Amino acid sequence: MQNVAMGWLVYGLTESASWLGIVGFAQSVPTLLFGLVGAALIEHSDRRKVMRNASLLYASGALLLAFLTITGRIEIWMILAISFVTGTATSFYMPVFQAALPSLVPPEHLMNAISLNSVSFNAARVIGPLIAGFVMTYAGSGWCFALNGLGFLVLVASILALRLPPRKAGTRGPLGRSLVEGLNYARRHPRIRGLLLLCLTLSMFGFPYVVLMPALAREVLHLEAEGFTMLFSAVGLGAVLGGLGLASVGDFQRKADLMLAAGFSFGALLMVVAQTRTFASAAAALFLIGAAMIVCIASLNTLVQVTVADGMRTRVMSMVTVSLFGLPTLGGWILGTFADQLGLPTVLTAAGGVVLATSAALFLFSPELRGVEAAPS
Repeated sequence: MQNVAMGWLVYGLTESASWLGIVGFAQSVPTLLFGLVGAALIEHSDRRKVMRNASLLYASGALLLAFLTITGRIEIWMILAISFVTGTATSFYMPVFQAALPSLVPPEHLMNAISLNSVSFNAARVIGPLIAGFVMTYAGSGWCFALNGLGFLVLVASILALRLPPRKAGTRGPLGRSLVEGLNYARRHPRIRGLLLLCLTLSMFGFPYVVLMPALAREVLHLEAEGFTMLFSAVGLGAVLGGLGLASVGDFQRKADLMLAAGFSFGALLMVVAQTRTFASAAAALFLIGAAMIVCIASLNTLVQVTVADGMRTRVMSMVTVSLFGLPTLGGWILGTFADQLGLPTVLTAAGGVVLATSAALFLFSPELRGVEAAPS
């Protein structure tokens, strides 16, 4: 709800695709700045406390944004500041959340767990935008932010009820050395390196389409708020069905092939979206994009989890977090700036081509991605 309402509010204030990217980038700056450092700092911290405190920060930012919007005081610099604060929460929350997953399920069920987690996330992408469209139409964007803030209190309660298994006590080494060790591990490990390359490409060129969707809805498809939110729901519905399908398959051997095929399809579909001019065709293509996106990311996440050594897990998952939660908005800012000059369809076509080409190149020239079912090393 907040993502949809935020994009609509920002575009209404600025009428600029580049501003959509700038605001999104403000939220991701802390992840880019603190993501890797934060992972090294919290590697031996109480995971529940980290997630609880970050969730309270999320709630505070959403409720403040609601107050400023409802009272008519909202300005673009305020949105930038609040986005930066909530982005700081993400930079600490997500590495811990990702690293905790293998503690909750046995390895043979990890793909299912990640897929079902993605389903729950994207079910919200179906329901949230539909509710947001109704609330924005009849009450205004500010009430979307208010409901989001209250929703984070439910997350806090869930975290407090979570029971994570105890971990071996460890001593945190020097921060700089921990950071360098993690980066060197990822660089030397051919499978991790290939997986991170695909993740970086998707994040910089593929996923920014979400940031730019308000511009696509208004300038290319000429939609109002309800039509725009239905496009978001189409993505979420595709992701839900894709995630359920992946979870129903269970554990299987050729996860890398599936990941690269989904990445290739995602790039091709993004090029199709760039050429759509009607709501129906855009919604259909975005539905398929949602399915390809979730299959690719769930497979990638699983491959990283079963490949990485446990002592490097938090640091490597922080790299994935920086890619998935930091770079899409940076890519959105860059692509939005080009879109203001060249047109959104041209930019989305080029971005889809980069994702397609990278997926194909990894399939053809990276045999190290095969055989990742071995124990982490």
